[in-house]
This record gives sequence, structure tokens and C-alpha cells, in this order.
Amino acid sequence: MPTYRTVISSKGQVVIPAELREHFGLQKGTPATWSEEHGRLILTPITELQLDEIMGFLKPEPGAPSMFEEAFLERERERKREKQ
Repeated sequence: MPTYRTVISSKGQVVIPAELREHFGLQKGTPATWSEEHGRLILTPITELQLDEIMGFLKPEPGAPSMFEEAFLERERERKREKQ
């Protein structure tokens, strides 16, 4: 795959070239994460396949709350403590 150049805007925004968006199936609203690896910035789109894998990994045992539900409950407890 060829190398692409882009410019960082004054707001810190980066445009992903159309060919790359098409190749990776990226559409408006596709979530992504940034990470650093050996001095390079890595952009990783969060695709449906990755979400399915994550959800399978995080799937709770029968009758147990999911990690997401538990996180929401914890945040609710934090809000109550902050109000006191």
C-alpha cells in the first residue's frame, strides 16, 4: 500500500485519505482509538467485528451483570458520593 500524506488542522483534526477509508470500510461516525507505539501514532478503527469480539470476551456468566452495567452502576455510586 502506498504512503499517504495529510495535514493536521488548527483544531487537531486529520483527514483520512478516501482510498484508505474505502479500503478499511470507514464511514462517517466510525469510532477509532489512537495509541503510540515506538514513536508512531497508531489509529485503530473500532469495527463491528472488533465490537463483537469485545462483547464476547466481556460476556458475563448467566445472571451476572455485564462489565458495562457494572461500570454504569459504579458511576452512579460515584455521583451520589459527589453530591454528599
